[in-house]
Amino acid sequence: MPVSVLGVWMWPDSLKAHGTESAVERCARMGVTDVFFLTKGLAGTVSYASEIAPCDPGVDLLRDLLASAHRRGIRVHAWLTSASDERYKAMHPESGRCHLTRGRDKGLISLRDAGYLDYMQKVVRELCGRYAIDGLHLDYIRYNHLLYGWDESDRGRYAAAGADLNHVHSLMERTFLKGDSGEADCIFDALRQGDPSVRAVAQVRREDVRRFAQTLCAAARGENKALALSAALMPEGAYEDTAFADMHYGQSYADAAGLYDFVLPMAYSQAYEKDSAWVRSVAEGTLKFGARVVMGLHAYDGGTADTLRRDMEALNGLAIDGVCLFREGAFVPLFSDGDRLTLYNALERPITSLQAGTHSEVFEPPIQPGEERTLPLPCPSDELRVFAGETEVCAYVAGSG
Repeated sequence: MPVSVLGVWMWPDSLKAHGTESAVERCARMGVTDVFFLTKGLAGTVSYASEIAPCDPGVDLLRDLLASAHRRGIRVHAWLTSASDERYKAMHPESGRCHLTRGRDKGLISLRDAGYLDYMQKVVRELCGRYAIDGLHLDYIRYNHLLYGWDESDRGRYAAAGADLNHVHSLMERTFLKGDSGEADCIFDALRQGDPSVRAVAQVRREDVRRFAQTLCAAARGENKALALSAALMPEGAYEDTAFADMHYGQSYADAAGLYDFVLPMAYSQAYEKDSAWVRSVAEGTLKFGARVVMGLHAYDGGTADTLRRDMEALNGLAIDGVCLFREGAFVPLFSDGDRLTLYNALERPITSLQAGTHSEVFEPPIQPGEERTLPLPCPSDELRVFAGETEVCAYVAGSG
């Protein structure tokens, strides 16, 4: 990918709510270069005309998005929530990922389930072979928590790798299952200290993730060798101390650097109650693994125009390819040409006011979802704040193009 990528993660709802042309035109005005479009979500349904996976008959959002985006020179990456599929789990309950005490209680799929892996290969081949997508973007390609991944076959693999399961279960109970009396770092400290049983569990889980990812990447490359392959990564794996990520996720940044053309660490500062310096540290940590990097930034509830601007500025000077905002439809795009400000309400609630330095403007009537309004620019664009009622919402300031 070229330098200076501006990406957005996009849900199908964005196209359904106000139309594909409108959504893509707005992205083009923002300067978006890459759209990561949710093509297969957690429910298991897909946003294209599939002969394999469940879809809406007669609806092909991916086809429409590709046509509109490519006319404007915007790349489209098919985004798959890889190892979570509620529909498949409902049809094949035995495929579910098993919680240590609660069993298969969610729509998560075992990374070792042969039937699901075969199904996903077919979905990937269909998608990459029939559609002129520019990239395949894998998400949820990890374990979600150390408490998941404990069916009989999982236990057998951990034991075969040398893990004393009674010892590991004792450490997990002390870490997770004792409420406020638990020892939050117990099992992670054991890994840091080289506990052979804990290390065996971590290594097996890492191999599960790597094998799953390798299989899907090979299926994609078999259909289109020019595809850009990428993955969304949990940010903890970029830390100097990776014990938390190793145990919970099995998602190795070192492996990812070799698997994908680029990675997107999900450095959502406000979700993690972190500042912009933390965002920079995640980027720096990722670069140390030799990966090409597009940084995923917090652009949804909890973020503001100021937090997003600071997160972006914190990345200045780093050898990353660009940034990707999570997500389109959850922040307000502001288009400034130096004299005027155009505000588009991409949210699902009315925008009621704008604050800009000492200036405050109440919108009468409020700006409704899907509505655009232009007004004189009241102050420098880096002082703009947007409100829905009493709540400040996230906004991204772009040139008007």
